[in-house]
Amino acid sequence: MPELSPPSVMVIPFAYPDYPPQDVQRQIAASLRALEAAGLNVTAAPAVMLPDDVTPALQMLRTTSYDAIVALVVSWVEAPLFVATLRPFFSEPILLWSHTIFSENGVGLTLGALPAAGVLRETLEEMEARFTFVYGMPEEPALMDSIRTFARVAAARRKLAEARIGLLGYASMGMYTGTVDHTQLRRQVGPEIDHLDQYEVVVRYEKIGDQEVEGWLQEAERWQLGEGVSPADLRKAFRMALAIEQIARERDWDALTIKCQYELSRTFGMAPCVPLSILGDRHVVSCEGDLPLVVSQLILHYLTGEPTSYGDLHHVTATHILLGACGFAPLCYAAAAPVINKHTALYEGLLNSSPYKPGRVTLLRLGARRGRFKLHVAAGDAELPPPFHEVGCPTYPFVNVALDGNVADFMQHVPSQHYAIAYGDVREEVTLLCRLLDIELIRD
Repeated sequence: MPELSPPSVMVIPFAYPDYPPQDVQRQIAASLRALEAAGLNVTAAPAVMLPDDVTPALQMLRTTSYDAIVALVVSWVEAPLFVATLRPFFSEPILLWSHTIFSENGVGLTLGALPAAGVLRETLEEMEARFTFVYGMPEEPALMDSIRTFARVAAARRKLAEARIGLLGYASMGMYTGTVDHTQLRRQVGPEIDHLDQYEVVVRYEKIGDQEVEGWLQEAERWQLGEGVSPADLRKAFRMALAIEQIARERDWDALTIKCQYELSRTFGMAPCVPLSILGDRHVVSCEGDLPLVVSQLILHYLTGEPTSYGDLHHVTATHILLGACGFAPLCYAAAAPVINKHTALYEGLLNSSPYKPGRVTLLRLGARRGRFKLHVAAGDAELPPPFHEVGCPTYPFVNVALDGNVADFMQHVPSQHYAIAYGDVREEVTLLCRLLDIELIRD
């Protein structure tokens, strides 16, 4: 999966002209060095201290590409200059970073930054800016961790605004909750939906010869193949994976979902479970045409930089939730060598039967409530599942999650049966993203 580029920030320093210039510049320079050391791409404007400084800062803000604005307060600031500079960008992610005190010869010194931030923080809140407030000096590791997290979330917000999601078909089996208001999604969350029919996959698949996927067959040498899985079955799976990938590249998709039931899984005679499991290692993909789900997966990918999966809710106990899709999970999620079987009921074709590897995971689902979006997030520990399968079917790629929060509360908030899954705990990042997108957060 391609590595995400580092977040980019536009730093606008704010200061007061009556303080010693060398002290002000020293604090600004130290801050810029700390941001760069934190792995951010940094562009900085000259400090805004006087009315004449506002126009150059505005020009840089209007002509520079960035994920977030860092409003750097190193001393007392005249609030009207701050507002004149940033007011046109209050809908953009703004990090209000205030210095506190610095030390010289064992004596703490202040330039009045935190008192200024007290005025500015409330001003931003009253003017409904999209901002987060942090405070501290550049050498404080915890502070830089917070700034890095904010920048990563701001980058995710921007990527969502530029993303294109491929929809092949529509929601499967009458799933109301798999649909979305396209205009609302574009306005509030960002992604564009590019809709094609699954027939595009069939046509592309039939044009691909077995010889085009011979090199891919080497990947299957490490798989554990179940009874009846033949080389011909594997070639078909790789041909479909290649067909889907070709379409995604040509359409410039950042993620995709495909309606499998029942046009592909029965009429065509080949469910895309294994093709999508292959592609899931390097693309954000899922099935059943569930748009809120694939948006949730894309969010997790942008926050973690890693592949994402999903699972249906199948069973709950007082402490655990058992999730699994009917044949899909990225192969890199497998606890050992991937296990590939043949569907024996309900559908035709191959399926992934690999249990998930253990580790910390985040569960996420986008939903809608009375015309507005909401995000339901939880985290826990992925554990190897107990023996389990759907009646008449081989084992699916299931995961048993020991939830951090209360399972009963979680179940009262579910927006649908499908939940996006990613390794790592990014609940704090999701919380920040909801603030930046003005989305209701439900956190269990």
